Amino acid sequence: MAAALSFVRAVETMDGRKMEGFFAADVEQVEMPNAFKPAGQVRDFSALKADIDKSKGIIEQQKYEILNTVSRGDLVVLEMVWHGTVVTDLPPLRAGQKLRAQCVAVFEFREGKVVRLRNYDCFDAL
Repeated sequence: MAAALSFVRAVETMDGRKMEGFFAADVEQVEMPNAFKPAGQVRDFSALKADIDKSKGIIEQQKYEILNTVSRGDLVVLEMVWHGTVVTDLPPLRAGQKLRAQCVAVFEFREGKVVRLRNYDCFDAL
């Protein structure tokens, strides 16, 4: 559980270099369909790291409020509320706009590394 919580805190910094210690080489991250990715997305480590780095130009002051944690063996589930502030106008988003999402992240570990991560992000109305 500590590794999953540490990962969330590292994501808040939006620095892809901080992600390297968390993932197995064959990690798969699945983002379920949401307001920003209607078709969802599947990423390997390189794509995940690149998207985390890219978020710096779009979002600032991102924070996850952890509501519940559940773990069983190599599986950790976090229920969270995500908050972020838009940095620049990116229609329909406006600079300074506050965003919020109800999130669930499901982590599967192997030998202490994340091998699969599924994100269910439900954004408030834009």
